[in-house]
Amino acid sequence: MVCNICGDFQGLGPFRDDPELDPLEEPRHWIKADLRWDELLGSADSCFICSVLVSGSRACFEQHCVDEREIDNFGVYFYYRDSPDDDSEPDKQLRFRLENGQRFEIEMFATEVDEDCLIPEAWESIPVFQRTSPQTDSEAALATARGWLEECLRPADEWEPSSDEDSENTMAHEFCSSPENPMLPSRVIDVGSGDGAIRLVETHGARGLYLCLSHCWGKTQIITTTQSTLDQRLAGIPLEALSNTFRDAIMFTRQLGVRYIWIDSLCIIQDSLQDWEIESAKMSEIYSNAHLTIAATHSHDGRGGLFHTTPDIHLTGTTPDGEPYKLYFRERIDHHLEDVEDPGDVGHPTSEHYPLLTRAWVYQERMLSTRVLHFGYYELWYECRSLLECECGGIGVNSSADSPAPITKRLHADALDSVIPGHDWQVVARYYIARLWRTMVSTYVCLGITKMSDRLPAMAGLAKHMAARRKSRYFAGLWQDEMSDDLLWSVYIPKDQKKGRPSPLTAPTWSWASVQTHVLYTDEIIYFNKFASYNEGARDPTSFEHFASVESCEVTPAAVDEYGAVKAGLLRVKGLVVEGQLSDDDHVMFPGGFRFPFLSDYSLDQPGPYQCLPGTKVSCMRMSRLLSSGRHFFLWLVLKPAGDAFERIGTIRHAAEGQSRVDPLHGVYDLASERTVSVC
Repeated sequence: MVCNICGDFQGLGPFRDDPELDPLEEPRHWIKADLRWDELLGSADSCFICSVLVSGSRACFEQHCVDEREIDNFGVYFYYRDSPDDDSEPDKQLRFRLENGQRFEIEMFATEVDEDCLIPEAWESIPVFQRTSPQTDSEAALATARGWLEECLRPADEWEPSSDEDSENTMAHEFCSSPENPMLPSRVIDVGSGDGAIRLVETHGARGLYLCLSHCWGKTQIITTTQSTLDQRLAGIPLEALSNTFRDAIMFTRQLGVRYIWIDSLCIIQDSLQDWEIESAKMSEIYSNAHLTIAATHSHDGRGGLFHTTPDIHLTGTTPDGEPYKLYFRERIDHHLEDVEDPGDVGHPTSEHYPLLTRAWVYQERMLSTRVLHFGYYELWYECRSLLECECGGIGVNSSADSPAPITKRLHADALDSVIPGHDWQVVARYYIARLWRTMVSTYVCLGITKMSDRLPAMAGLAKHMAARRKSRYFAGLWQDEMSDDLLWSVYIPKDQKKGRPSPLTAPTWSWASVQTHVLYTDEIIYFNKFASYNEGARDPTSFEHFASVESCEVTPAAVDEYGAVKAGLLRVKGLVVEGQLSDDDHVMFPGGFRFPFLSDYSLDQPGPYQCLPGTKVSCMRMSRLLSSGRHFFLWLVLKPAGDAFERIGTIRHAAEGQSRVDPLHGVYDLASERTVSVC
């Protein structure tokens, strides 16, 4: 009789070999949720596999100080292949929920080493992974990091593939070239490779290799350079004055044999607005030209340091049938690299174990850096312009590593650095590049930012980097060559999760940077396929139609960086406008009894200069028609009078009746007129 908890390490039913079977038929995965810990203990008395699960779990509990008496419930998640030809990876997981709401998850696996790969024939689909280094500052971890870096830097003509797989990867790093002797940033930290002294250095145009550090500042005060401490930093920086993260970063830089590292809080004078504006405008070059960016990915602040222990345990023995086995157990390595979707989800792996990835300022650091070495909670992982690799080898297995956060870096390199001999790539791939920008915006605005005034500056480096290749003017987060599409962002989150509009404004109301929440576009790039051509991302001319036209746009920068913060911006748009008013049920009411759902850009009922209560008169401009999921939709901007101009307050997305390309909303526009409006 099959064990009701572990299923005897067998999937549900036989392989589905019949091609006539419904592909939506229930898969073979063995999943049991909401179990009690004492159920597993009881089953272990009679089931050998359950006894192995108990032993492995208890060993992991001891390593991570988990009290089994605090387990509220747990689930068994064993993933199997559906057929012999199924190339998906199996997985074996135990997911525990503790009484305090925290999660603790365990994975079991065998290794690829032949003499260690002891899997009984009776056990189906045991995953085979790599062990990680015991801790991320070990010799094994350093050797792995060096290997990734050397492979990325190796010229293609020096590659001698030893297999067909290596041959396919010969061009894997075609976008990873970087200057061999770049100009150093204005200031760098000399890590004391020679005399051991650590000091801030003003470079005056000198050249040399350097690293960058990406880190969370946190709420605890870290060492900085100010106008009053500049001379002290130039004279020398005591090792004991550094935070754990800075100290670890300097030691690792020494281990790599590199002399300099750029750390923002030390290399930019923090109480000089002029110095901050000048140096922050150079972010694109600083990160792009770095030999490597090292990221304190698991640390919430400077106390966390770079390094972390990454233990596992192994169990060996013989099954009741006499077959030897060797299984490894460890805390499950979660490669979920996006930001937290539900802030109330206690123990979410990104906020808990990858806090650096939740910060808005870090986004452009990742995108602009040619190579990033992440010091994670579970392991080291490596992100360059072409590949994503980790110590365990499972970053693409049963994880969300193919979702926007990690793949956008590869998209960014592919979109901006590809070439077609005899063609102007920027012209050929214009829509592809525009989609990439909108994808980056939608990802970026999900991240945490302390000051709303930094919303545009924290993307300025990416905008500047793209502008050099895109050959288009940039206006507060939007681009002149795709302005009609860039204007069509919407806020889809529930009304009670929206925040008020910042006061004073941090961007023109027509810019996504004017809101304090997530925004979405309809044409974001969700999946990366390295074999797909740019043509597959080209816009189908039958899928959209723009009715309104942008006549002009002007932006006044707030500082020296034209890609950073702005004082003001004015957009002039010509199109068909109809008057309406807001209702009390999130609709816009029009003459003739027409009413359509309204997506506000922010919380309209908060008191202040931007409050818009039911009954507020609005002007709605018909912007575009698009085809999505087989249905036609019409997109409108909802505008509120603001002196001699208008403010954008939201959007309407209305499904057309039927599939006709002819606008079916003529009734709404019987009283409309074509106008040119100014939006501030």
